[in-house]
Amino acid sequence: MKTILCKLWQICLLNSLVFSALKAQTCSFTDLLLNSQSAVNSFTASCKTINGNITVSGADITDLTPLQNIETMNGRLTIQNNPALPSLSGLKNLATAQHVLIYYNDLLTDLTGLEKLKSIWGTTHIRYNKGLVNLKGLDSLASASTFYITNNDSLTSLSGLGSLETVSDILAIGSNKSLASLNGLTKLNAVSRINIGENDALTDLSGLETLTSVNYQMHVSYNKNLTSLNGLTSLNYLSEVYIGNNDRLPNLSGLENVRSVYWLVIGNNNSLTSLTGLHNLISATNFIIRDNDLLTDLSGLEGLTNVGWLQISDNPALASLSGLGTSTGTGRMSASGRVAALTLGGLVIRGNTQLTSCSIAAVCDFVNTGTATITGNGAGCDSQAAVQVGCAALPVTLAHFTAKAEVGTAVLRWTTAEERNAAVFEVEHSVDALTWYKAGEQNAVGESNALVHYQWVHLTPAGGWNYYRLKMKDLNGSYSYSQIESLRFDGKAPAAVYPNPVSDVLIVENSKEVVLFRIINAEGRKVYEAVRVSDAVPVKGLAAGTYQVQITRKNGLVQKQRIAIL
Repeated sequence: MKTILCKLWQICLLNSLVFSALKAQTCSFTDLLLNSQSAVNSFTASCKTINGNITVSGADITDLTPLQNIETMNGRLTIQNNPALPSLSGLKNLATAQHVLIYYNDLLTDLTGLEKLKSIWGTTHIRYNKGLVNLKGLDSLASASTFYITNNDSLTSLSGLGSLETVSDILAIGSNKSLASLNGLTKLNAVSRINIGENDALTDLSGLETLTSVNYQMHVSYNKNLTSLNGLTSLNYLSEVYIGNNDRLPNLSGLENVRSVYWLVIGNNNSLTSLTGLHNLISATNFIIRDNDLLTDLSGLEGLTNVGWLQISDNPALASLSGLGTSTGTGRMSASGRVAALTLGGLVIRGNTQLTSCSIAAVCDFVNTGTATITGNGAGCDSQAAVQVGCAALPVTLAHFTAKAEVGTAVLRWTTAEERNAAVFEVEHSVDALTWYKAGEQNAVGESNALVHYQWVHLTPAGGWNYYRLKMKDLNGSYSYSQIESLRFDGKAPAAVYPNPVSDVLIVENSKEVVLFRIINAEGRKVYEAVRVSDAVPVKGLAAGTYQVQITRKNGLVQKQRIAIL
């Protein structure tokens, strides 16, 4: 019995000692201020878990080693106004914290000492540390909630944040005047909000290549040397986007993967000349384009199909709504080949003094059924009534426009449902959907209320992507554009006949395999037929024009090729 009682007593004593030890390792403070090195030195060395707030702030503090046993901060750790503190190496065991605030520590060049810190689940502020060059020391930090990196004058990179994957609330990177890139955020894939502003040395957004989603807001503003949004190439989801007051930003390249947004505001970008970069944007619930001094048209929006509310205001150089579409009934096509007929739910066009024509399909459709705010633009687009008059006077109503690859050539076909004073269709070609040149032209019928069909063949498309559009001109010289059609040629298909164009003799490849040879004119009539042919077929007697050669071979293969006879 005594033996049993003795063992029970030993167990109780051991439990009591363990409990006392654990209790000693947990320290609770309301607001503990360590305002001198002696106060830091007197800190209880046994504290591993802190319940409460600690502020370290003192002119003579140089060493945080007495804090080295702290592992968990269930409260706020503030390290501020320590002009003599050279490093945070005394915090080497801190693993998790609710809040970490690091302010006005002039000698800190990095955050060495925080290597074990993996999670900050409240607020992180790294601000006004004028000697801070990088964020090395935060190498284990994988997640944060509210994270501000601002006003650190010597900060040149974000190296040290290579483990950060998510920021559940806001990541603000601002007013770091030496920050030339965002390199260092190699694993960041998701944030709720991100603000990038007033970083004077920042020229692009390189470093954000792994970021795929911004769930709430993105602000990119007041970065006076920003010339590109490159770095956002993986971003495929945005809710609210504000891109403003970036004085040197020429376009929106970098946003190519964004398909839809809730709010999109593009404003006060004094060098913006193009919306290139948004050509895959399909829908926007609210879209505002305002106060961009050099913007002349809206090219780059060819893929947009739906806007709940569109405001285009106070762009003093805007002379065309090209990019949003052409005449009524005309669809549009993005560079990726998607059909893009734009519909609007609300419309404001205001204060664009050079804009004299607003008669494009989407606008015409809206003003004929709804009420728009249209004022302060050039004559012809200064009121809803003026726009309605312009919509009624468009020279061509285009029913459809297509491009099809046929044996190394691009065959363009289009149909008009109505023509009034139409003069000519100029076919424009591009290899990048940005720079266009005239590849040919087709005369218009001019006056028609019936369907009129047209065809034109591009004999020499480039390898890779080819883009085509129609410039539809009327007799007084005004014009509108069709949608863009695209074709890809991955190496030219071997020609069945050559040369092309041809004026005399057409050479037939593998003529001994041919069991039927036909030449069809542009009206679809057969002008030549033979069940077998020699290597050379004379075509000198045929009228100049475009024809289709149809060849049937012994193995059943049917080849079709467009040719031009001179």
